[in-house]
Amino acid sequence: MKTIPSTLAMVLAMLLATGCRTTAPTSGVPTQEAAPPTASPSPLDMQKARTEVDTRYAGAHPEIREYVLWTAQTFGRSGMWLNEDAFAALPAAVRKGRIQYLVTLLEQGEYGRHLCAGLAEASALEDRRLVPGLMKMAGYHREDLDYDCRPKWMAVAALARQESDAAVPLLVSLVDHGNQNTRNWARAALARKTGKDFTQDKQAWATWWQEQGHNPIAETFLRPYEVPSRNKQ
Repeated sequence: MKTIPSTLAMVLAMLLATGCRTTAPTSGVPTQEAAPPTASPSPLDMQKARTEVDTRYAGAHPEIREYVLWTAQTFGRSGMWLNEDAFAALPAAVRKGRIQYLVTLLEQGEYGRHLCAGLAEASALEDRRLVPGLMKMAGYHREDLDYDCRPKWMAVAALARQESDAAVPLLVSLVDHGNQNTRNWARAALARKTGKDFTQDKQAWATWWQEQGHNPIAETFLRPYEVPSRNKQ
């Protein structure tokens, strides 16, 4: 009977001991670029939400303050609304990577509900680089059809925490929007930024804004909201 050489026997024994696990060669095989590190927000804290409303939305009408709390209660459990400090423990390098990712997502992404998780994340990451993409989503509009406004109002809610001067004209234009979520969050964002609440009076908002030394708001932003032609009776 033939015998197995001792060296070959040792190799076979090692393979059997390890379950014959093998790894594919990596040389010459293209690999995908690693995705940016994921960010895990802290769980919803309604007491923090109430404190934020009391301190940051103090100038808003009581109805708007209640609306902000309702948003937290309704969407917070699913992660579609986050506390403003939800990413406070995020390492600086991870935070930088997530912001860069969200900037690309919002500026280059097509409007749609698939962006809502990113919009919620952007709402808890204060960074001026996010403002252009958020404004793009908040300013989305179609005259020819009735569209889903969730990404729109979530972008407005995220703009509230950015408190950007550049977003004010757009926010003023939305205070009488046909979608309740959108118009209430536009008022909330403006109240947070200015400490005022001129309800749906666009001219009053524009006058006050200019009195603070800012450039006049363009007339295109001050026109009354019109129902898309397809929805008119």
